[in-house]
Amino acid sequence: MTIKKNQQRPVSLRLRLIVLAVLLLTVSLGLVGFALDAAFHKSAEAGLHARMESLVYLVLAATEVAADGSLEIEDEPGDPRLGQPGSGIYAIVQGEKGEWTSSSSLGVNLPESVRTRTGVSSFIVAPGEIGFYSYQYGVSWELADGRMSPLTVTIFVDPRELQPELQEFRTGLWRSLGMAGFILILAQMVLLALGLRPLGRITEDISGIESGELRRLEGNYPKELEALRRNLNHLLDTEEANQIRYRNALDSLAHSLKTPLSVIRSSLPSESTAKTAAIKDAVTDMQKLIATRLQRAAASTRRSMAQAVEVESQVERLVQSLSRIYSQELINIDVMIEPDLAFYGEQRDLLELVGNLLDNACKYGDGQVRLTAGLIDPEQARAGINLQVEDNGPGIADDQRQQLLRRGVRGDERVEGHGLGLAIVLEIVSAYNGEITIKPSDLGGACVSVSLKTH
Repeated sequence: MTIKKNQQRPVSLRLRLIVLAVLLLTVSLGLVGFALDAAFHKSAEAGLHARMESLVYLVLAATEVAADGSLEIEDEPGDPRLGQPGSGIYAIVQGEKGEWTSSSSLGVNLPESVRTRTGVSSFIVAPGEIGFYSYQYGVSWELADGRMSPLTVTIFVDPRELQPELQEFRTGLWRSLGMAGFILILAQMVLLALGLRPLGRITEDISGIESGELRRLEGNYPKELEALRRNLNHLLDTEEANQIRYRNALDSLAHSLKTPLSVIRSSLPSESTAKTAAIKDAVTDMQKLIATRLQRAAASTRRSMAQAVEVESQVERLVQSLSRIYSQELINIDVMIEPDLAFYGEQRDLLELVGNLLDNACKYGDGQVRLTAGLIDPEQARAGINLQVEDNGPGIADDQRQQLLRRGVRGDERVEGHGLGLAIVLEIVSAYNGEITIKPSDLGGACVSVSLKTH
């Protein structure tokens, strides 16, 4: 049993760039927003400071100090809100004799006001949620007799006075930054689409090579991708040249060995003796062994970017040939193949594989053979295929199945009745990093299942 590990799907480069761009824009615009908010908050407090300073002068303008130092101040000294209880603006005037508090402070627990020296002013930012903004100013009032009476005017403002202004600014700020971020993200996506278009094109061209529609990468690419195109084309050309050279070398080897073997056979005495028969059998075995080994070696020279081979048409050719060979046995071969099924490998390997499996099923079956073919890993650009060949023969015992699937076992070491054909199948399956299993068939005989991975 084969256990497949969960492989994480790769994340597209475009998605990565978009996510990074969104994160960077969010962080950047967020920092800009907080900076602008802080700056506006300071500006609003500076404006409040100026208004509180003006209010001090209004209160002083409405203030009178009697000769005995008592205070006389209008109820609404310059601002109607000072006469409205709980209005959020409060005033306190402290003199030598007595203290005046605006009507707006009725029912409000104001902080303790401390006198300040003449000519000294201070602005205190509200400490926490329960505090107040405060502005104090110390003056000296000249009485009728020429004496100077110290006065301290304190203005308190509830922090909530700034909230509407701050809230309105923040709403407009974040709405504007949000719209700016949205526009920038759209612009970024457009730029990425245009900038990554060559990558999409080269991806399509490579998919064309995988599917067999293209042989090389053609056309003009950006300077950054030109080296990739050139090296990939060089790799494809080198692979094809090496395969051709290897096959030619194998053909030359086969041709070179035929002549010496023919000379040995023809040089044997015409008299049939035991020694002569043994030599002839040895020469015949050598010829078969050379043919088999050459076929196995050819199966291992497959190209990584081989052209797509239509499975159905190749199987039909084999079925027709086998039907003629086994015409007297009245063998029925049922074929069930997925539509447009393609094999991304060598045509010769597919013919060898299917031909040997069908031939064994026809030989050792009882007239009924079934071939089923379909895709494995269909989401891959170059999906592999699964082949199942079943028969209604006597089947294969469990211990024989294990021996048949042992890698590296020579054909003449296998169970009698399953010779070089299955050995060639094993070599082809190994060359494609595939798997082969033998199990009982629903037809009553053996079922040989082969999975070929072409990616």
